[in-house]
Amino acid sequence: MAVNLADLNFYRAVNPDLAGLNDPQAFSHLINAGLNEGRVFSPYIDLNLYRAVNTDLAAAGLTSNRQLYDHLQNAGVAEGRSFSPVFNANFYRAANPDLAAAGLNNEQLLDHFRASGINEGRASAPSFSVSFYIAANPDLQAAGFNFQQALQHYVFAGIREGRTAAPGGPVAPPQPPPPPTDPGNTPGSALNIGTLIGTRTFDQFVGLDDRQDYYRFDVNSPIDFNLYLDGLTADADVLFYEDINRNGAIDSGENIFTNSRRSGINSESFSLNLAVGSYFALVQADSEGRNTNYTLRLVNETSETVDMGLLNGTRTFSELVGRTDPRDYYRFNLTSPSSFNLTLDGLTADADVILYEDTNNNGLIDSGEDIFTNSRRSGTNSETISRNLPSGNYFIVVTGDQGNTNYNLQISATPGVSPQSTNPINLSDSAISEFTVDPLINNRSFNTANDSAIQTFTANGSDLTGGLGTVTANSLINESFNGGNDFGNLLAANPVETPDFSQGLALI
Repeated sequence: MAVNLADLNFYRAVNPDLAGLNDPQAFSHLINAGLNEGRVFSPYIDLNLYRAVNTDLAAAGLTSNRQLYDHLQNAGVAEGRSFSPVFNANFYRAANPDLAAAGLNNEQLLDHFRASGINEGRASAPSFSVSFYIAANPDLQAAGFNFQQALQHYVFAGIREGRTAAPGGPVAPPQPPPPPTDPGNTPGSALNIGTLIGTRTFDQFVGLDDRQDYYRFDVNSPIDFNLYLDGLTADADVLFYEDINRNGAIDSGENIFTNSRRSGINSESFSLNLAVGSYFALVQADSEGRNTNYTLRLVNETSETVDMGLLNGTRTFSELVGRTDPRDYYRFNLTSPSSFNLTLDGLTADADVILYEDTNNNGLIDSGEDIFTNSRRSGTNSETISRNLPSGNYFIVVTGDQGNTNYNLQISATPGVSPQSTNPINLSDSAISEFTVDPLINNRSFNTANDSAIQTFTANGSDLTGGLGTVTANSLINESFNGGNDFGNLLAANPVETPDFSQGLALI
């Protein structure tokens, strides 16, 4: 049986930006973003240790934090694998005969330690006994630490400081100090983020004495990328470069990839499709060097996208979007034409929803893949999309930049809808009294050629003919329109001797 690894209260406490999330929202954030961002979610679980000690997992292709989390939850704890410096199931059982007598399995032992064993001061690992740790460190006693606090101190400081945490037990080797987080003032001293996964957030400063901050990161597969710079108290801009030759410098031929230079304290942002490569982000103070704090967020939207796979039935999500997290991405596919419905509600600030079709099936929203449809009602009004969709791959993007808001997103798809035919429409006479365009062919073109003419072309009571005049023989008109409208009074005039229009009127 899978064991619950996440301590959501702890997750919120050590990640202040998540403080407003309820339990379902916090867990969803952890699974869909926090794990691959490397966020700490429990003082008892160390995925880096789990990766390092269990080398067979990498050989099996389990390398990401999400994969390791799933394996530990579903198998690793039960198998008695090492995953924590403060808990070892076999040691805990042996050191506590009452638990062995009770016949607790490994999952039950972990649950016991988290729920009561830690507060009872029980020894829990060869190198860790919380009661010994407090007794051996007078500074912790003076600070009034309880057992829970002492365990967290050991995990986040004591190990690195080389403190002894068990009687006669091994001393954890002192750990090197964490690398400096202040970004350098040159490309060569840029803060190297490594491979960009999920969201990386940096709270920093530029100004008169520190005019430029450089960040460098790698992309190992094509991604949708967003950058946000906000929290400004004076003007600052952001520039973006590709390190084309991957030499760790910005050479003369490596010009600015893009930039954002809004005036004043307005936020800066942009969205890009990034290919495999290395990139620099430069945050710089304005020409006067005025001091400002800032928050920089570099977001790999592809790794944060919730992938639903085949959408057949109803899926519901409760999430947050707004100033600190302006966009949420969802991906799904349809294997047959389907009736699609979407509702976005539960808003406390304005949010919109956009539907894209991934026409080239590359898993990205490319510049040529325009919005398929959207809902942009103002304020806290619910957003809805209802239409028939052909088979294919799609993205849903929930956006909100007017203020943070929770939201409920409900998505459903029912297969079996027949798409509007794209074959030529055969005409038996020279007139069409009424024609309704199916929503499936939104933003497609309506072509007429041969000996026919359009005299009136209306939609929703508005005359769309507008200056087209009479369409004469063998001329071609492409008129784009929105699906779902009733195009009544579409007349083919100027009848011909042989009324065969089999190639004259088509939907493409």
